[in-house]
Amino acid sequence: MELTKRQEDIVQAAISLIAREGYKHLTTKNLARELQLTEAALYRHFTNKNDLITKILEHFSEISCAVLQQIKDARLDPLERVHRFVLNRYELFSANPDLAQVMFSEELFRYDPAFAGQMQSIMQMHRKAVVGYLRQARKQGQIVESSQPEELFRIIVGSMRMLVSQWNLSGQSFNLVAEGEKLWRTIRNLILVAQPGRA
Repeated sequence: MELTKRQEDIVQAAISLIAREGYKHLTTKNLARELQLTEAALYRHFTNKNDLITKILEHFSEISCAVLQQIKDARLDPLERVHRFVLNRYELFSANPDLAQVMFSEELFRYDPAFAGQMQSIMQMHRKAVVGYLRQARKQGQIVESSQPEELFRIIVGSMRMLVSQWNLSGQSFNLVAEGEKLWRTIRNLILVAQPGRA
């Protein structure tokens, strides 16, 4: 999906509007006012509200695809690949707090099964990559043999969701990347195979 500059502006304005006022307030009238455009001008770029939401989710999906490809291309061991993915999510949301609120809001996905399906596809893409890395890490003896990659994925992403939610509710009052890094180290230390001489 290749967005024009004007479409990118509209997508970003829609994300900000949803984050600030909620999905129900995302109307062409409110969005046009936000962008200082006419509603007719908006319809030249997006056919309707559903088309706009679809583009927001596609935008998030493309960001994820690009990151996963960068991780795949890098010379990293499996556990470091998981770390890079986790750290990237915290960096992305820290730099785009409105996007964090929208992507972690259930409100957006409650009203249309198609949106929920799109988000499920994105989550499946994340799950496939991270679970694959965790399986490799277990096979290489990096993490304990008894660990279950599917369950570890839920722990990693679930704790990320909790931390981002706390960050949003606090008005982004703490350093999300730093706290996310500490949380990752805690999870990693719980699953690492004990090495001789390691405290």
